[in-house]
Amino acid sequence: MRNQIIEKAQELGTMIAESEESKRVTKAADAMNADDEAIALLKAYNDNRKAATEKLRGTDPTKEELEEYKNYVQAEFEKIVKNNLIAEYLEADREFEMMVNQVNAVLTYFITGQESASGEGGCSGNCAGCSSCH
Repeated sequence: MRNQIIEKAQELGTMIAESEESKRVTKAADAMNADDEAIALLKAYNDNRKAATEKLRGTDPTKEELEEYKNYVQAEFEKIVKNNLIAEYLEADREFEMMVNQVNAVLTYFITGQESASGEGGCSGNCAGCSSCH
């Protein structure tokens, strides 16, 4: 039985790798990584976020300082998502992660009989009202 389970896991992994979601995220990542503007934006975002984080490290920031940090990082993020290639990658990655989370939730349900703790993509075992699997 163990070998059959491993074979099914390999089959599932192959199906996920060949899914439209996986192909889309791979294509989006390749396009983003081949674009000098997208690379520069991501580098600047990561550098700015790191610098802002370092500024707070080792301190006991006030609620206002934490809110200011959060707003700064959000504003920096909003700059990078204006780039179409970065936005497409983030959306494709989000869709892929949602699919993987749904698969994990279904597996968890059928192994334990309980919905996943995250509540994302949970499976009740009754497919009547669900369109997630198919």
